[in-house]
Amino acid sequence: MADSAKLDLVHKAICSGIMGHIQWKDAAEELLRDKPEMRAFTTQSIRELLRQFVMNGNCLDVRPEIRAEWREEYPDDPFWYRAVIPVPTLKEGLFVEVRLYDCDPEEPWVEIVNAHPQRS
Repeated sequence: MADSAKLDLVHKAICSGIMGHIQWKDAAEELLRDKPEMRAFTTQSIRELLRQFVMNGNCLDVRPEIRAEWREEYPDDPFWYRAVIPVPTLKEGLFVEVRLYDCDPEEPWVEIVNAHPQRS
């Protein structure tokens, strides 16, 4: 599947249903809880921010996967998707990394695999 078709599925997943078809990778959820600078955020609030970001017409960036550990974990998925969401309490915004979890064209799902303050 081409990059643009997968990106369309990512956006469709995020905008689907009432809260989007967005789930959290368990390890990412644990890391979120361990970051003091992220105490003001919950998994739910980040899902809502991501969904609103896309609903407002913003697009995620498609990135080729170059990290060996991720290529090993997801051998059939050579891409990841990034949003940098403006958040008043974070100087450079909120970085959210997602992967296409289920590429069913009727009901796609994404998985948040990382979220932290954007770094320059």
